Amino acid sequence: MLTVQDLIDIELLKLQAVAGAAGTGRLITWAHTVDLPDPWRWVSPGDLVMTTGVGLPSAPAAQVSWLEQLVQSNPSALVVAPRADAPALSSELLAAADRLLFPVLHGSFELEFVKLSHYVIESVLQAQRERFNASERLFQTYADALRKAPDMAGRLAILADTLGLDLAIEDAPSGVSVVETRQAGQMAPERVERIPIAGRARANLLMARKGSRTQDDSILVRSLVGLLGVELERLMIHRDQQREEGAALLRSLLDSETEFSLARPMLERRGLAGTLISLAIRPGSHGPWSSADIHQAPALHHGTPLLLDDKGLLLAISRDDAPSLAALCHNLGKGTVIGISGPIAAATGFRESVRQARLALTQAEEHGAQQLRYGEAETGLIMAPKSLAEARALVGRYLGPLIEHDRSQGAALLQTLVTFLNNDSNWKATAYDLGIHRQTLVYRLKLVEQLSGIKPTTTSGIARFWIAIQAGKNTDLFGDKA
Repeated sequence: MLTVQDLIDIELLKLQAVAGAAGTGRLITWAHTVDLPDPWRWVSPGDLVMTTGVGLPSAPAAQVSWLEQLVQSNPSALVVAPRADAPALSSELLAAADRLLFPVLHGSFELEFVKLSHYVIESVLQAQRERFNASERLFQTYADALRKAPDMAGRLAILADTLGLDLAIEDAPSGVSVVETRQAGQMAPERVERIPIAGRARANLLMARKGSRTQDDSILVRSLVGLLGVELERLMIHRDQQREEGAALLRSLLDSETEFSLARPMLERRGLAGTLISLAIRPGSHGPWSSADIHQAPALHHGTPLLLDDKGLLLAISRDDAPSLAALCHNLGKGTVIGISGPIAAATGFRESVRQARLALTQAEEHGAQQLRYGEAETGLIMAPKSLAEARALVGRYLGPLIEHDRSQGAALLQTLVTFLNNDSNWKATAYDLGIHRQTLVYRLKLVEQLSGIKPTTTSGIARFWIAIQAGKNTDLFGDKA
C-alpha cells in the first residue's frame, strides 16, 4: 500500500511537499476529490484529499480553521492543484500543517486527479490482493496441519514453520504456557508480541517474527488469532462434554449403578491411571477458575479429575499425586479445603472412599488445614464393627493402600500380612508358608509400613491390622484375596 512519501516519489506526478513533511509516512487507503467548502463531511480516515482549492477560504485564520477541521477526519494528506481563481495557501495554513504533522502537497493545475487516483486505487487493490493471498495461504496451511497433526501442539508447529514465526499459547491468568512450538521456549522476551485470543479460553498468543514485519502482517495475525480462538473453543467444548460425562459416571458410582472395577478402563482412558482417590472439596473464592469451570484449568488438562457438584461441595475422583491436588487448591482460590480418601479399592468400595473424603474434609475444616488425608487425624480404633459401613471403614483405613498396591502391581502384600499375623509374627514360619526368602518377607513388611503408615510388628499395629482383617473376612470384603 502507498504511503504519502511513495506518492511524492512518483516523478510523473510532480508533487511537492510544501508542509507537514514529518507525516509523509502515512498510508493512503483511498483517494477522494472534493472542492466543497466542508470536505471533512465527505472523507474517511486514510483518504487522500484532492482539491483545486476553490473551496478554501481566503482569510489566513479561516484557512487554519478549515485545515484543523479537515485533519480531525484523519485523512492521509491534502493535495492542492490550484485553479487560477483559487486563494493561495497562506503561510499560517502551512505552519499549522507542520504543527499537526499533516502533509500538504502541491501540484500543477494540469495534474489529472484521475491519474493520481489510479495510482492510489491500484495500490489499495494490490494490497488487498496480497492480504487475500496471505489469508488463503494461512487457511490452506491450517487445513494441511489438521490432516497431518492430531494435536494442537503439532498444528501450531506446522503453522509456525510455514509462516516463519515462533508461536506459543499461554494461559493469561497464570502466564503458564499451554501449547508451544519447539523453538518458542527460546524466544527473547523483547521480541515477543503478546496478543489476546478472544473467547472463554483467557489465553494469549505469543509470537516472535524470524524476519522483518510485512504489510500483510496485520491481516495475517488477525486471521491466525481467529483460527486459534476457534481451536481453543473446540477444545473447551470437548472438556465441557468430558466433565458432563464424568459427572454422570461419578453419580452412577455413588448410586451403586456401576461397579468401580468396571469403570476403571474408562477412567484410564481419561488419564486417571495408577492409584486413585476420592476428594471432597469445599471451593474457595476469587480463584483463577470457579468450581463450574475448574476442569478448564491448564494444570488439570492431563488427567482431569471426575467432578460432581453436590450441594456446595465438589466430589472428585483424582490421581493420588501432589501436583493435581495443588492445582485444585490454587485454581479454586483462597480458602479451598480438600478432604482426601485412602486409595479406592474394590474390597472397600467406592462409596466408602467418598465417606472417607467427606470425613477428612470435616476434620480439615476443624483443624484449619487446607488438605487432610483420611486417617491423618486419628479418630480411634473401632474394636468391633457393628455394621458393614464400619467394617468397610476399617478395611479402607488400614488395608486399602495394600489392596490397591496389590491390584496395580500384581503383588501379594495383603496375603503376606495375613500369613504373618496367622503365624503370630513368626518370621521363619511365615517365610516358609509363603515360599519366599526371609529377606523378601522383611522387604514386604517394610512396604506395608510405608503404604499404611502403621508398623505391623508393634502391638498397636498388630491390633489394628488384625481387627481390620477380621472385619474384612466376616463381611466377605476380600473375596478370595486373603
